[in-house]
Amino acid sequence: MNYNYRILTKMKKLLLILLCLPMILPAQNSTNYKEFNSGIFLDEDIFSPGASFLWGKTIYFNNNTFLDYQSGFALPTVFTGKIGFGIGNEKSASAIGLRPFPTSLYFQYTWDEKRLLSIEFMPPIIDGSPGANWPIIMNYGFRW
Repeated sequence: MNYNYRILTKMKKLLLILLCLPMILPAQNSTNYKEFNSGIFLDEDIFSPGASFLWGKTIYFNNNTFLDYQSGFALPTVFTGKIGFGIGNEKSASAIGLRPFPTSLYFQYTWDEKRLLSIEFMPPIIDGSPGANWPIIMNYGFRW
């Protein structure tokens, strides 16, 4: 079985689990927002800028956890979205999640509920062997 296929299968399972969490945990409050991100894509020989405009929602739960999901438009991929689960509150929060397209696993830190930094790890594009290079995307975002 292909290494990329196994990674994508695991990422799909993680996405399914994250989508089911709101049905299990009681929500304390939620926030709707718009978000603008700018960032860079880095691979061995590729350096490319990018940007996105997203609509999202963060649902905070009583146990200091939250679910964050968003979708919108991006350059160069046109459409994008992501879903993540994390620990924190409106002042400071950390999350881990999945972006279906382009497929990546991300880590995100948000402060003051308005600013965020994220780093995304994408499965290898060519030669899915475990030692292959994993391209990354680094972003800075602003919410309102």
